[in-house]
Amino acid sequence: MKKVILLACCLLSSLLSAQLSNEDEQALDSVFTQWNQLEKPGMAGGLIYGTNVQYLKGFGIANLESKTRITPTTQFHVDHLSQQFTILAVLLLENQGKLALSDAVQKFVPKLPKYEKRLTVGHLVNHCSGLDDYEMMKAILGKTDEDVFTHQDALRMIQQQTTTRFDPGTKFSYILSKTELSLLAEVIAKASRQSFSEYTKTNIFDALGMQHSKFVEDHNQLVFGGAGSYQLDEEVYKKEVQNLGNAGPNNLWTCAADLMTWYKILTLPSDHPLADLIKKLDTSVKLDDGSTYDSSWGRMTLGRSFFHKERGLPAYWQYGLAGSYGSNVFRFPEQQLTSFVLGNNDAYNGMPAMMMAYHYVEDVFPETQEVIIKNKKKGKISAKQQQTWAGSYWNKERGIARRIFFERDTLFYGRIDQERGRPLIPLQEKNRFQLLVDSDDIIKFTFRNENGVNYYDSTFGDSDPVHYQRFTPYEPDGNALQEYSGNFYSPELNSVYQFKTENKQLVAKGPEGTKVTFFPVTKDVFRSDTFAWGSILFQRDTDGKLSGLHIMTDGIQGLEFFKFSYPKDEANNAFVP
Repeated sequence: MKKVILLACCLLSSLLSAQLSNEDEQALDSVFTQWNQLEKPGMAGGLIYGTNVQYLKGFGIANLESKTRITPTTQFHVDHLSQQFTILAVLLLENQGKLALSDAVQKFVPKLPKYEKRLTVGHLVNHCSGLDDYEMMKAILGKTDEDVFTHQDALRMIQQQTTTRFDPGTKFSYILSKTELSLLAEVIAKASRQSFSEYTKTNIFDALGMQHSKFVEDHNQLVFGGAGSYQLDEEVYKKEVQNLGNAGPNNLWTCAADLMTWYKILTLPSDHPLADLIKKLDTSVKLDDGSTYDSSWGRMTLGRSFFHKERGLPAYWQYGLAGSYGSNVFRFPEQQLTSFVLGNNDAYNGMPAMMMAYHYVEDVFPETQEVIIKNKKKGKISAKQQQTWAGSYWNKERGIARRIFFERDTLFYGRIDQERGRPLIPLQEKNRFQLLVDSDDIIKFTFRNENGVNYYDSTFGDSDPVHYQRFTPYEPDGNALQEYSGNFYSPELNSVYQFKTENKQLVAKGPEGTKVTFFPVTKDVFRSDTFAWGSILFQRDTDGKLSGLHIMTDGIQGLEFFKFSYPKDEANNAFVP
């Protein structure tokens, strides 16, 4: 053991002394000053700059009980960073001839329903399955991250969805959906005839020399050498419990030293046998027609990174957030620079990762850190024309409502329930505005009128537009609200919600004490500030009576609930759907 420790120390020393100047090392160390304390959780950081500069260190405490310090080999739960390795396993099995991306998913997951349109392994890899996100379904069922949730729980929940919300391959799934990765973990296990964790350990982590990396499929499994998860609560650190056992979309434990190995192969020239497959992970996900997914976070890749422009420089970004574990990776391909951090400190860890990168690329950014609107070419849109765009707007698919209002000769954008907003600056293009923000984010709005109805499209950087439609706020009285009262049942979730009016508002109560308050948009349409219940659309039968509702929000597009009545003698006649 002493020899192993000595070898690791010699390796770290060579990385720092031979490839970093003292000035550079001190500058990078300074990024972690607030985390380099013996009584607090912290983080590990790594940086690769070309083929010569590498930086790898740990700061703070991995385990507060034993006072174990964080080192480059301390393992962290990295959440979404897990997904690139799951996709790589699929590509590797395809190379080995054990599956084809054109295979139907039911070939490997036979309990999955037979949908109207064919669902393939390639649709899962390309993030366009048409299946709801199980995390949102968990929220509707009142489950939290503290509840035990296994791979089998995820499969059961996914298998209950009897229809896809859209034809697979025609649209992209919710940006954070974990459903596809859970199914892919099952595909990998069935195609390889090994457990998911065994296959990835032997064929990926061992093959790459990532000796401190593994997927954990049992939430009770101990991770020796792993950092604890701590949350600061009124100046006292407390353990943050995690009971996740669904490897594939998450549950990878890895360390900064192993990620250094990984990102060197992904980003630099390499003759490793897996290098070509690994580099394929930066390929964009695509629909059947070849369309890419340009989200507000950037263009999604097969490895679930997001390609975008960071102050004008091409960059990839990826993050993980689970409990108090936080990880962030920024990659600048033209500069061959990768900067990443792993933490257990209940804080956003993107800033330290970006600050390390800034040390090397600050002088080459084409754009400033803040968008300076006054330097851009502004347009002249009359006050009268700007006033015509004022009003309430909403996006039905996401259940998000916003308001545009005109004050002091300026158009403003804000939330429905906010008094203040941010100014919209007119641009030269007709009816186009840019949101004034205190960052380098470029957010634009394009207004239009179609058939007497106002719309606006918003873009974030180079993202695809998100469409909003103007609506006249619906203000039902108590009698009108009462019509929406009743019991609603979802066969897919085997769950009941009771709707009623309280304090002149429509509320719904469901499993595990869940309570949701709704706000009217238009007749039969309500929105909520609860993410999983973004908006609901009530349905009526041919006689005009309410017959059910369906949910429209990020991650769920059309989950149905049917209205029913309990038997009069509820004590002896329990409802059986």
